Amino acid sequence: MVEWFNNLTDANKIAIVIPVGLAVIGGLFGLFKWLFSKRTDSSAQQKTIHQEGIGHTATNIDGDKNIVAGGDVSTGIDGDLALKQLVTVSKEAGQSEEIIKNQQKTIKQLEEQLSQSQIRADTGLQQVPQPTQEAKDLAAHIEDDAGPYALALKAIAEGENEKADCLLDETQQFLDTVQQRKDQAQAKIYLARMQNASYAGRPQDALQYCDKLTILAGKDSSIINEMAVVYYKNAKYKEAELLMQRALKIDEASLGKDHLDVATDLNNLAQLYQETGRLKEAEPRYERALEIWEKSLGKDHYQVATALNNLALVYQDTGRLKEAKPLMQRALKIDEASFGKDHHKVAIRLNNLAQLYKAAHHHKEAEPLMQRVVNIFEKSLGENHPNVATALNNLAQLYKETGRLKDAESLMQRALQIDEASLGKDHPHVAIRLNNLAQLYKETGRLKDAEPLMGRALKIDEASLGKDHPAVATDLNNLALLYQDTGRLKEAEPLMQRVVKIFEKSLGEKHPKVATALNNLALLYKETGRLKEAEPLMERVLVIFLQFTRRTGHPHPHLQDAVNNYANLLLQMGHSRNEVNNRLKRLAPDMFESMDKQAKGQ
Repeated sequence: MVEWFNNLTDANKIAIVIPVGLAVIGGLFGLFKWLFSKRTDSSAQQKTIHQEGIGHTATNIDGDKNIVAGGDVSTGIDGDLALKQLVTVSKEAGQSEEIIKNQQKTIKQLEEQLSQSQIRADTGLQQVPQPTQEAKDLAAHIEDDAGPYALALKAIAEGENEKADCLLDETQQFLDTVQQRKDQAQAKIYLARMQNASYAGRPQDALQYCDKLTILAGKDSSIINEMAVVYYKNAKYKEAELLMQRALKIDEASLGKDHLDVATDLNNLAQLYQETGRLKEAEPRYERALEIWEKSLGKDHYQVATALNNLALVYQDTGRLKEAKPLMQRALKIDEASFGKDHHKVAIRLNNLAQLYKAAHHHKEAEPLMQRVVNIFEKSLGENHPNVATALNNLAQLYKETGRLKDAESLMQRALQIDEASLGKDHPHVAIRLNNLAQLYKETGRLKDAEPLMGRALKIDEASLGKDHPAVATDLNNLALLYQDTGRLKEAEPLMQRVVKIFEKSLGEKHPKVATALNNLALLYKETGRLKEAEPLMERVLVIFLQFTRRTGHPHPHLQDAVNNYANLLLQMGHSRNEVNNRLKRLAPDMFESMDKQAKGQ
């Protein structure tokens, strides 16, 4: 969490790209102004959905988001005993006992680095993790005769996932001949298989081991957290939440409420709440995790930097950019002092700060930071590392926003080539690259070039993530909008309907991403003259954004657009302005009462 996350996190975010002719009025007074001013029809404007992190447009960087070791990754049943059991298995396989025992410490450290027991919101980067550089360094010390289990871990760290599967099969074969304490070692093999599937970009395959580990987990919070992460990666948020809450309860009872593992549990829950749009629930948990880490590790520890950044991203999600900035700057300062200014962890902090500047439209401040991120990753990880691909993509998105389309295209193509070569052509990261390039082609009118890329991205994500994953919904939406732009409305409609269902199922019916999907479908209905079908959808969009505003205390960025679209639709259907005003007051009486008081100077 360098591992890739979860674009990011990625953290996570989805937006309606609706370039309204009117300036977006901050706060709730946009509603008030609408009542007494002339309106322009914003219903026909573009509304491409994109997700940072798990989506396919701008991907924020932070390997930390995706998962890092959160303490000892031993199964918790008895990690040392289980490792000894696997050493015995290796010995019976004809390996050198002396060499294996000498490497037990390295093997245990490598287990910790491959663990995915902590979710971080450090970024909105990529949803499929990458092994840390620390894991790769440890793997280099595993000797060729260290035994199949140790070699399997080494293969996972080095990205040789098929080889790892074969070595784990070999380990299992020898373990089957051993009965005593078999369940202890078996749990480690399941964990390794689960991690291997996740690192290979096959989170669906990891789910089967959750069922097996449930029997062995008991009250072991480390196994419970590992399973929760797998459910989270598969967008099975309800299952993940129950496990996270269970782990938190176990750790608070057994370790105390100020233990570092409790902070990890709180962080995981906060990240899940943030991903599912429950920002008001996420914020206090991030704050409590930060407090524990500061108290236990000191205010200048690198873990504190991650916690600061996680909290800053919640502020950013609620539009509190001024509050987020000093936290990100402090996180950057801590990591520069801890690791040096050219360390890959520092690149993560620089990227996040650059994304904040970009969100605030401070492109001149963002660009040199993004360029520095590219340089650090190229120097520390090599020019063909997946982290370099993401850094190039982020810089390309900035170029696209500032009109440098040729520069953006060349960077996107290079990012695609890197990921195809390093991860394989069917990896979910490749789907992200394909969608980014397709969006650029679409915006420059090259629709014929864009469509096959979108189709390929959809096929990759459905195969690797499952047909009901939010990333698949993003693919479907983008393809549907392309169909709409080329007049193929009958092909677009079922895709948009499927997008709504996926988001409702995975994120809940009140999530802002659901509102975006509903808005797109409503605009398609409006375009085909089906105003009565569009009306309830647009009303629901407005209600979701109003609910977000009430929950967070901050207006949703697209609340004003939702008001415009809904009001203009009602006017087009023949309602008078007074009827429209009354309808809006009915939907948000508390807000209109507040605005009336402000207008009267109360």
